[in-house]
Amino acid sequence: MSTERKELVKELDDLAKTLAKERDNYTCQHCGARCEKKNAHGSHVIPTSAGSRLRWDLQNIKCLCFHCHINWWHKNPTEAGEWYKNKFPERLAYLEAEKLKGAKKWTIEELQELEQEYKEKHKKLLIK
Repeated sequence: MSTERKELVKELDDLAKTLAKERDNYTCQHCGARCEKKNAHGSHVIPTSAGSRLRWDLQNIKCLCFHCHINWWHKNPTEAGEWYKNKFPERLAYLEAEKLKGAKKWTIEELQELEQEYKEKHKKLLIK
């Protein structure tokens, strides 16, 4: 992977997680606790290791506090999946449909476009 691609991937990971946490008002979607700094985790529903097209899709990321992310989401996948299905049924239906489309190999240009889009969304949220 080229250095430029690695940098774009890292930047998009950070931007997508930040946008999802901002959307969720830095509130843990499981326990309801207010999250700040390192306690606020951008947690994927479909893991990035699945190599799916959903890595930077904001519908695939939710804000969880450290405890709920590490000690609940990852350690209780069946319970966590049921919770997600009940709390976010529309998101889950969307993610399942998108997952069926398979993996996507992003071009540098597509990554750059997504980075610009997310930077603009973030800037608009900061202005509000």
